[in-house]
Amino acid sequence: MTGPFSRAAIASLTLTLLPLASMADSACLSAAPTATTASLAISQDDEQLLELLGHQATTTQARTLLAYNQQASSINKPILGNYARLRLAALALKDGDTEFARQQLSEVEQNSPAAVDAAFLLAESYRRDGDKERARAWFIRIAARFPGNPRAVSGLVLAGDDWRNQGADALALPVYNLALTKAAENLNALEQLSNEPEQLYRTLTNTVAGNSTTVMDQLVLAMVRDDDSQVLAATRQLMAAHHQDKCLARRQTDLNNAIQHATARDLTNGAFRTAAKREKAATEQEIADLQRILQNAPDAEELNARLADARQRLERLNTRLNKLGGTALPAALQQRKDQLALETQQVESNLTTARRQVRDALEAQLPELETFYRNLAGEAQLGKAQLLQKKS
Repeated sequence: MTGPFSRAAIASLTLTLLPLASMADSACLSAAPTATTASLAISQDDEQLLELLGHQATTTQARTLLAYNQQASSINKPILGNYARLRLAALALKDGDTEFARQQLSEVEQNSPAAVDAAFLLAESYRRDGDKERARAWFIRIAARFPGNPRAVSGLVLAGDDWRNQGADALALPVYNLALTKAAENLNALEQLSNEPEQLYRTLTNTVAGNSTTVMDQLVLAMVRDDDSQVLAATRQLMAAHHQDKCLARRQTDLNNAIQHATARDLTNGAFRTAAKREKAATEQEIADLQRILQNAPDAEELNARLADARQRLERLNTRLNKLGGTALPAALQQRKDQLALETQQVESNLTTARRQVRDALEAQLPELETFYRNLAGEAQLGKAQLLQKKS
């Protein structure tokens, strides 16, 4: 796997910070983040450091590396600063200054993605000082803290080989056993990930990159930082589709509340409508009766007054009934309902496509890691067999 000194690497490390929940609900399909919409703030200091880290280490880089950590104010400094310290430590080790190297490495954040590299350089610094016991102890600490990191588990096998070659069989055997255990755990984690690819999405959205030490999280993070892997791009698509789904769920809740309110209003209107219709029927009958009577007594003033009053009451009833409207869903709500149904269908299609993309990316990436851990387990088993053969 390649080094994380690129814009793509910073994107993978800050992926979980995307404001997925802050997108506007009114445009779920257009507001969801995609692999092309996320932008990163790269300062001039960042650009200079990234350019430097992309080249082979030389002593002339030391001043720039020191200046970045002392003077830069970039938002990416917490990440890139650790890699600047790693490069400074490597240069110091090259010059034999193990004390300065350890000073730089001690400032690397223990929860950062650079922590594994820092631990390896610490082990190397002790080895160069002739303190092999402390160097091997660091290999064990690395594997214990980062069990899913391929190089951390590989370090266990190297430590076991070192002890075995020096005749320290009692120390080598438990290290080989630990390497076998970690390799088996990682193979199981890879199988789980293959069976449930959406776990990749959940891991990235629930874990800050580099902070988790679980096997599954470390394996996932190792894959997304691989420049040759398509897992990161596929996971972004799945994250976008899940965002759309959550956004539509909130809109569906709002729509249901609006429909419920309209339905409750219709129930109230229905009671008024029923009473008004009964009163209208009675009034119409009253008018018909008065008109029939007035045919025989057209000059009866009292009856004419009652007829005029009944007609006015009927007019008011008709006006009231017209204002109540019909029982059908209001046009605006019906339009929202139809639009939401169309968007939901589109999002379901997006989710299906995104899941397939994640699975395809994982299927392309997993065999490489599976082969690595099987080979690593084979090396550990071979070292263990050689130890047991010596005893027999």
